[in-house]
Amino acid sequence: MDEQKFSFSNTADAFDDHIGKSIRGYHDLRDDIVSMSKYFVEDNTSVVDIGCSQGSMIRRIRDANDQAPNARYIGVEINDAFQQHWESDTNLTYRIEDVRESDALTNMSLAISMFTFQFIPERDRLTLMQKIYDNLTDGGAFITSEKIFSNNAKTQNMLEFLYLDFKRKSFSEKEILDKETELRHLAKNTTENLLVTQLRGIGFRGVQTFWRNFNFVGVLAMKRPSE
Repeated sequence: MDEQKFSFSNTADAFDDHIGKSIRGYHDLRDDIVSMSKYFVEDNTSVVDIGCSQGSMIRRIRDANDQAPNARYIGVEINDAFQQHWESDTNLTYRIEDVRESDALTNMSLAISMFTFQFIPERDRLTLMQKIYDNLTDGGAFITSEKIFSNNAKTQNMLEFLYLDFKRKSFSEKEILDKETELRHLAKNTTENLLVTQLRGIGFRGVQTFWRNFNFVGVLAMKRPSE
């Protein structure tokens, strides 16, 4: 990566590679989500990737779920710089939209959001979570991953510096600092406890943290049929 100021648009040419170098275990997380998708994707439903960036994740999920040939796969992304990577197919489409206003979130058996909610204003998150829940089919799931804060200051300090050591393997200190500075007004991290509490409060069941690396987590939340 060159020394220009960080932005998502500036990294769009090779964003998957950039995130893979920024989050330890990122590719394992993606593999896990693809594997988990087979438990939820159903025919004649929609599968939506919220903040799809290069669009490779929703394509992988589509390719892995040949048991549902009539499912619709939709990638939603607000940044048009990622369009260069997209190639729509019969049952795979991409949209440049603000997910808060999108009508793509309907009749879903699965919705995923990889490190996207942390860039959505906190005042809008519960409303969007509720929209996802309301538009999932019974038995469907929402899989989300987020960067979080630790539960105590010492752990937060340790993990921040371990994470810094990891990033130094791929980025210069200037690149790391420039990115952190730029994300100050964009990223609004939550805590794992608050995230799980919000998901349960909306109605999700079987809420489970299934992946963790430093202060990054992957969480599965299911919509169970009413008893």
